[in-house]
Amino acid sequence: MEVTRILDLKESGRIYGLFGDIRLTTNHSKTGIITDYKFNGTVKEYLNNKKAESSLKIVMLTEDYLDKKSNELSESDLKKVNLAKCLAENKDNIVLDFFEKGLNDKEKQNFKRLFKKLTEDIHKTILIYTNNLEFLWDIADSIIHVENNNFKTYKKSEYFELSDLMNSPEITRFIKLMREKEIKIEDYKDVKDLLKAIYRIKEQEKWDI
Repeated sequence: MEVTRILDLKESGRIYGLFGDIRLTTNHSKTGIITDYKFNGTVKEYLNNKKAESSLKIVMLTEDYLDKKSNELSESDLKKVNLAKCLAENKDNIVLDFFEKGLNDKEKQNFKRLFKKLTEDIHKTILIYTNNLEFLWDIADSIIHVENNNFKTYKKSEYFELSDLMNSPEITRFIKLMREKEIKIEDYKDVKDLLKAIYRIKEQEKWDI
């Protein structure tokens, strides 16, 4: 299954997670797929577009990056340049292959804010291919699982169902452990909310965690 088939059935201007059996290929001119972040020549030569400077600005890079080469850039900046290329080429859909790899926690959060900006302000659709549920947890509007040439879409309220299929966040594993101990608790996505719930349960039922 190609990503275009999925994107054709999804609302534009959203962030989607994707995992499973799929080929990251497309012939669709409005879809850009980023699987390799390094490039030949300078940033200016790579972008090769009159929108190069404005596209760099959107991804928070200054024009002095135009003369830099791939080996002069950090992992984070390489990924920003590739996003800029998709913007310069006016791609409506941007598909990212394990985009979070090589990024520290702060960089991941910065990119999540950037993804929100790209979808909300300029209506791009972003599809993130990964098996890391933790990266998608607070950013994806929905997550798509592809298997046997069919796909199923999970809403945010259903993300806990994916914990056995993907690399899940610690919060899901903790909640699952509590339920195995027959402790009733809701599907919390925020650690602060979870801690408040534990405190309430401890006060009400006097159990020892």
